[in-house]
Amino acid sequence: MYKIWIVTSGEPVPSETERLHRTGMLSTLLAENGNIVTWWTTSFDHQLKQYLVEANLKVKMKHNLDLYYLHAKTPYFKNISWQRIKNHSEVANSFQKCAQSEEVPDIIVCSFPTIDLAYEAVYYGKKHNVPVVVDVRDLWPDIFLNIAPKFLRPLFKIPLHKMFSKTDFILQGATSITAVSQSYLNWGLKYAKRSGKNTDAVFPLCYNATELPKQSTTEKQLFKESLLLDTSKINIWFVGTFGKTYDLETVIKTAEKIKDNYPNIHFVLTGDGENYKQWKELAQKLPNVTFTGWIGREKLAYIGSIASIGLMAYAKGAPQGLPNKIFEYMSYGLPILSSLDTETKDLLEEENIGLTYKANDADDLIEKITSLIADPIELKEKGERARDLYMTKYDSEIIYNNFMQFLYKAIAQYKNEK
Repeated sequence: MYKIWIVTSGEPVPSETERLHRTGMLSTLLAENGNIVTWWTTSFDHQLKQYLVEANLKVKMKHNLDLYYLHAKTPYFKNISWQRIKNHSEVANSFQKCAQSEEVPDIIVCSFPTIDLAYEAVYYGKKHNVPVVVDVRDLWPDIFLNIAPKFLRPLFKIPLHKMFSKTDFILQGATSITAVSQSYLNWGLKYAKRSGKNTDAVFPLCYNATELPKQSTTEKQLFKESLLLDTSKINIWFVGTFGKTYDLETVIKTAEKIKDNYPNIHFVLTGDGENYKQWKELAQKLPNVTFTGWIGREKLAYIGSIASIGLMAYAKGAPQGLPNKIFEYMSYGLPILSSLDTETKDLLEEENIGLTYKANDADDLIEKITSLIADPIELKEKGERARDLYMTKYDSEIIYNNFMQFLYKAIAQYKNEK
């Protein structure tokens, strides 16, 4: 079939404990369908903040699929730091160097961000006459301006000039633009300075429910004991990165306020990140909050099976449209509580699978929680609708088969136009 490069920085690579994400699922599907796939990734694990390898290294993962680690000498331990910026630059330089010795592909799919790596992928495509699909997953560099008051943003933009200039080059130079939501695609097209066309598309983030490990009664009991969770309670579950765009402080304030009147409600907070220590200390005296830390897919599947509600706790103004978390919770059949005032809010309302609370407002979160749990039958029905919607529209097999066919058409159209 085709020789395809998938270029992504920061996504977990395959392991026994880590499930496949967007690039992993797409790469695997393409390889299984006879394509020769190279998945370009980084030597530094973004989640664990540690090196996987310490050199540029190409590894055979399975038939038709290679994993190419791009090394950066500079590690980083905070998501917002100069070390991370330097790391991204070094990864891009490694790609530029290593790509020269590889056979030219038929198409490149490059995640955006990171900016530096996407820039090198588009530059390579232009130089070698290869179509490049830029897959928009986050709104860099715009999100960096959000930390400043609006009246100061023009000044903040000055030191970010190079990032903005590269973003213009990337999106204006892309053959096609894909995105995880319509609002993200619209954002990309605005930078591209053009309207959409038939080689642009939206492919939501999704979750591979078929990979959920089946667990015996003994395994479930072991997980229950190790995680110290009470399955008789209403477990409200958050899973994600404890970073700047999330807001667990409001969740902890909510737990503090309801601990006496609603002793049957328990908050389970799963993940890790730069705010982990701060938020855990804030909740250390609360009996109705459990921090599980970063856990593997078996324990994730267990918590998903005993949770009552999936929580999407984002900070006010968070830009996420349809993040992966909504589909993960849907795959578990959980009704959803979200603070996103974006496409997620529209989906929850239109499909009647959850509620939206006001970001940074503990009282409103309490109101929405009590509203959800007031009718156990309706709560169960919301979860069932979420699961049905996931299986019929957002299952990974559906999404990534469509993505694969899209890439085939993009290759054919590019060849016809040349």
